[in-house]
Amino acid sequence: MLDLRSNPGGLLNAAVEVSDLLLDAGGIVTTRGRIREAGMAFQATPGDALDGASLVVLIDRGSASAAEIVAGALKDNHRALLMGRRSFGKGSVQTVLNLDDRHALKLTTARYYTPSGVSIQGRRHPARHRAG
Repeated sequence: MLDLRSNPGGLLNAAVEVSDLLLDAGGIVTTRGRIREAGMAFQATPGDALDGASLVVLIDRGSASAAEIVAGALKDNHRALLMGRRSFGKGSVQTVLNLDDRHALKLTTARYYTPSGVSIQGRRHPARHRAG
């Protein structure tokens, strides 16, 4: 069991690493924005730390961003069953531009998409969705 309840997320690379640890192959997440440079795609590498053992991921309304990337990757690759409540639905890629020592500007530059092509932004992962 992987408990992502009330997990507000974190860094993209951490979500990719956790997903890759539990997947043997398949897509993890893609990003798409208005400019070509915003587009990225992440794939799992061979080797599943649990050797294909059954996996349940717990999510709720507090599961957001990187936690939703992990949940989406495991669900879309038929690797886990999601249980709990719908997740938050935060799938925007934000870039921080430092203006000076005390000020910064945070811009939304792209959106996250699950391996099946669904935008995480505003489309909360349904719980109790059975993996394939």
